[in-house]
Amino acid sequence: MSKEEVLNRIREAEARRRQLEEEARQRKERLIAESRLEARRLLEEAMANAEAGAARELATESGKLKQERERVLGEGRRRLEEQRRRSSARLPEAEEGVYREFLRQAGG
Repeated sequence: MSKEEVLNRIREAEARRRQLEEEARQRKERLIAESRLEARRLLEEAMANAEAGAARELATESGKLKQERERVLGEGRRRLEEQRRRSSARLPEAEEGVYREFLRQAGG
């Protein structure tokens, strides 16, 4: 093989190496870009799932708080009504006491 043939083969091999390196670099860049897009998609999906979960949890807790509020208000109303009933039942006795005290102080 002549010196010229050897040099041509070396040049061809170098050209092929550069071509393979360029293809590898392009493949690497494409894979990085695809990976970034997939990572962004997964992050957005995870955020949407987290927000949906938080919304569900908030709705559940809000419902529980509403039930607890209604229970407490109902208990307060029941106690108030009971106190009114007892007060109303004692009202004639209190009126009688005030009347007797009035008469006593009036000298009657």
